[in-house]
Amino acid sequence: MALQSSVDATVESDRVVFEYTVENVGDAPEEVQFRSSLLADFAVVADGEEVWRASDDQMFAQMIQTERIDADDGETFAEAWDDPAPGDYTVVATLNATGDDAEARTDFSV
Repeated sequence: MALQSSVDATVESDRVVFEYTVENVGDAPEEVQFRSSLLADFAVVADGEEVWRASDDQMFAQMIQTERIDADDGETFAEAWDDPAPGDYTVVATLNATGDDAEARTDFSV
């Protein structure tokens, strides 16, 4: 797969907003097959321990779905972490797809 990904964390007064972008940097379209209605997930880690995950305590439809990402195009997924405690963190964003999962991470402070 010719997918490249990045994640941004924007700290606001009462939350952190994450934007995870997956881009097709290849010359041909890519077919991405998702495992469920959860297309992307975000986990926040501090000192090697997971402190928050966007998909925790949620249910997702169990279905296989395919999405085409054209060459030089991409998809962006967003999520927000409400009321985070002050500290230094890393967000890890993953694509919930079969095959090679695209993963991105970035550090941020609250």
